[in-house]
Amino acid sequence: MKKLTKSVLAVVLTASFTVSYAQKSKMKVDTAGTKEIGEVIVTGALGIKKKVDAQTSAQQVVSAEQITQASNPNTLSSLTGKVSGVQITQTNVGVNDTYSILIRGTRTITGSNEALVVIDNVVSSARVLQQLAPEAIESVNIIKGGAGAALYGSQGVNGVVVVTTKRGTRSKKLSVSYTGAVDFETVAFMPDRQTEYGQGWDGLKINIENGAWGPSFKDPEFAGKVVPYGIPLYDFNGNGIIDYNDSNFDPAGDEGASIFSPFSSFGKKQVKNFFKTGSIFQNTVTVNAGDGDSYVLMSLGNVDRNFMVQDDVLKRTSALFKAGMKVNKWRFETILNYVRQNTSTTDQDIYYQLLQSATDIPITAWKNYSDNAYAWNKYYNNPYWYIKNDRHNSLSNFFNVIASAEYELNKHINFIYRGNVQYTGQETNDHGDGWSSTILDATAVASYYNKYKQNNFTYYGDFLANFDYDLFSDLNSKLTLGHNYQETRLDNSESGGTGIIIPGIYQVWNLTNPTLPYNLNNKSYFKNMHSFFGSLDLAYKNYLYLNATARYEKSSVLPVDNRDYFYPSVGVSFVPTKAFASLTNNKILNYLKVAASVSKTGNSSAIGYYDVYSRAALGSGFPYSVSGPTGGSLSFVIDTAPTDQNIKPEFTTKKELNLLFGLFNDRITFDGAVYREDTDDLITRVTTSNASGISSNLINVGKLKGTGIEANLNFTPIKNQDLRWDIGVSYTSNKTVVTKLTDDAKSVRLAGNSFMGVYADEGQELSVIKGIVYERDPEGRIVVDASTGLPNITSTQEILGKTTPKYILGLTTNLSYKGFKLGVVMDYRTGHKFYSGALQGFTFNGLNVASAGFDRSQPYVVPNSVYWDGAKYVQNTNIAIYQSNLTAGTTDPQTALQNYFGGSRYNTVADNFVLDATAFKVREISLSYTFPNSLTGDKIKNLTIGVHARNPFYKFADENKGYGDPETAFDPRYRGLSNAGQYPNLKTFGGSVSLTF
Repeated sequence: MKKLTKSVLAVVLTASFTVSYAQKSKMKVDTAGTKEIGEVIVTGALGIKKKVDAQTSAQQVVSAEQITQASNPNTLSSLTGKVSGVQITQTNVGVNDTYSILIRGTRTITGSNEALVVIDNVVSSARVLQQLAPEAIESVNIIKGGAGAALYGSQGVNGVVVVTTKRGTRSKKLSVSYTGAVDFETVAFMPDRQTEYGQGWDGLKINIENGAWGPSFKDPEFAGKVVPYGIPLYDFNGNGIIDYNDSNFDPAGDEGASIFSPFSSFGKKQVKNFFKTGSIFQNTVTVNAGDGDSYVLMSLGNVDRNFMVQDDVLKRTSALFKAGMKVNKWRFETILNYVRQNTSTTDQDIYYQLLQSATDIPITAWKNYSDNAYAWNKYYNNPYWYIKNDRHNSLSNFFNVIASAEYELNKHINFIYRGNVQYTGQETNDHGDGWSSTILDATAVASYYNKYKQNNFTYYGDFLANFDYDLFSDLNSKLTLGHNYQETRLDNSESGGTGIIIPGIYQVWNLTNPTLPYNLNNKSYFKNMHSFFGSLDLAYKNYLYLNATARYEKSSVLPVDNRDYFYPSVGVSFVPTKAFASLTNNKILNYLKVAASVSKTGNSSAIGYYDVYSRAALGSGFPYSVSGPTGGSLSFVIDTAPTDQNIKPEFTTKKELNLLFGLFNDRITFDGAVYREDTDDLITRVTTSNASGISSNLINVGKLKGTGIEANLNFTPIKNQDLRWDIGVSYTSNKTVVTKLTDDAKSVRLAGNSFMGVYADEGQELSVIKGIVYERDPEGRIVVDASTGLPNITSTQEILGKTTPKYILGLTTNLSYKGFKLGVVMDYRTGHKFYSGALQGFTFNGLNVASAGFDRSQPYVVPNSVYWDGAKYVQNTNIAIYQSNLTAGTTDPQTALQNYFGGSRYNTVADNFVLDATAFKVREISLSYTFPNSLTGDKIKNLTIGVHARNPFYKFADENKGYGDPETAFDPRYRGLSNAGQYPNLKTFGGSVSLTF
């Protein structure tokens, strides 16, 4: 069999060892007996199967083996680095990680750019995919081109991830398989913080301060000595308890300090030691049986994750049942899926607070004092108290039922109806225990309890009529006509309040100040969509293919008189190596295909359930409600952010050209695409005059233009009976430019604050980071005021860079020798920027590396600075910050430095915290061994053991010294902005075993 290494190098430097069509026999594709790339059958939109020859836009398949090779419990995460043109990023690290999936960049400002997820031919979600057991998946097909996704209408505008779960065996024998894995995860990196000065403020050692503005570790008064830290736990009498009635107790004194420790820096291990080694245990058992006409499969899976933060846990149980049978001309299939997931976490802000601890503080010393709300300072709570007393518990239940019936009228015509019901119920209980002290100078902590419930019900139904006729001897036609109906019902309820009366009982009736479930605390939503669609495929002989699709869509989120839209697509594919006799048996160029397509699709994801309806809201405060929500009269106010009553979807026109070829019997293969996407009628929120009483309007205005290149080069340098080596290299580049916003506004802030944000700027790429920056001379030096020594800063936010990579390189490699398999996936992204909230977060309190490296008791001169002497820029060597105040004696160098780094200069200049986002990552390394049957015997059909690592190695840009993973984002819609409290990334190492009886 000739094999094509169709590598799944993602938006990255991917190195995964089995990225080849040589593995197609293990994918959800029919490859038996085929010998060419073009004959491989791939499941596409609406479950329609096509040969690669007939595909007119880019698609890429990831096999089950590639998904499970590193035993990743998260299917979505396991795709990272394995598909070119696709960015799968981990936007937040936690016990239940969050991921974002973008295909070919962005095409909307206010709506969703996330790819559509389809599981077993029905629309689902990325959240469900993350919870689906990877071992239950047969293959994942990524539809990148517009024509391939056109049948999904507005939902498929961002590309489609088509997931096919496994079916039962055709061997007529019962088969039982088991897969188990154990992983251990640790912190991958920690940020650089200064290690020259210790806890304190104003140069003094103050053991209840959260700053690192204390003495130098070389200060002879403290160097090498044991000193006190933190809020007291014992009184000076030494009786082991705090004597609340002792009027002589000094909470800030040495004798009352809670912990004593040497005055020296712990370095990076200080915060890192707070995190424990996490663990993940996975077990999956699958039973299946069947023959060619009927099958049954049942899979049970379990995941237990103990996160690196103590007591943060995830427990997931999943069950999948599939059965199918053929009775005469009927074929029936049923799929039942259930997932139950429990999580318990503490407040993620503890990382933000940990990073603000001076590096001499012995953080782990407070592990045994979890009943004390404060530890080494009186401003932030003890993280161990947080772990014990501030909990966020969530329970979700997901039910999924799919039933389909197919009737074959004759060999040319068949009908299919596929119905799906999904229900997701989620209940979240958040509680925080209170704390107070009669003698300690620390703020009391108020107790609270909140309960949130959400029930989400969806129905999805497809009816398809398929016709397959030969119009002429050399011309085949396939026509699919269908109807789709989707309905979503969403109910939310919320209650809670403050003041827990009886400790440990977390119920609304146990609160002194319950919040009434009024206004919008109880919400119900409903929307639906009707669609009619058609797909026509024409095949001339075996080398020329035409595909045309059309979809008529009607959505309830659009205005009543403006709900109907039509989305067409057309594509053509030509295979010269099958068309021309001179190329048919070419020993060098064994396969060549060119394809082109154009499509038009809408996107209304920026419009909420009832946004097009005029709604009123309850007013609050005088004069709207005299007595407030618990009594008195109620008043209503108009919607101050309405939606245009004539709003329509954003329309994206996609044009694509593809090239696929194989050389030397597919020892070398290439798959590339160039494309352009134009989005018109952008849905944008535009601000209005305050005099109108309306703050903004959601309207259609603006345009985007996206262009991109994808190229996958795969080759097999070694291939014989025992040894095979596959290598894949990919290049991805995408650029989306805002060609027009509004007539009045050329810049729209998408997220951020007064000193920094992510923007859509006309004429710039979407999106850019803008912020307050230093004024600089022509040589790039910082310009300071000649009298104050303070840097001059801009009055407006300036562009600092874009948030999307200029390009992504991917490398995958697979090496197999007899029963051994080695696989590596890696990627490299560059040409973009990100904002580090962590770096800014610990700057104000003296831990930024820039605030050390010199004597803090001496006047500070801004490095690499100049001042204007009236005629020219002069190198600044002696004008210190706040020079005029220093001269007047109204401040001192230490105070001036604290004000500079913690006040309105350094800490509010985006220049200092927007960093190069370049990153090289090894995503996966896996090594496995499959025992030969001669050792396992006839009863064990397959026995494989393996070891693996996920994210074992990172290399960031030199200026990013562990200040954050560039992929991290506080919101997947606004990449490039990371919060101060987002946990650092993890390294994972583990082992696995799988066997089949």
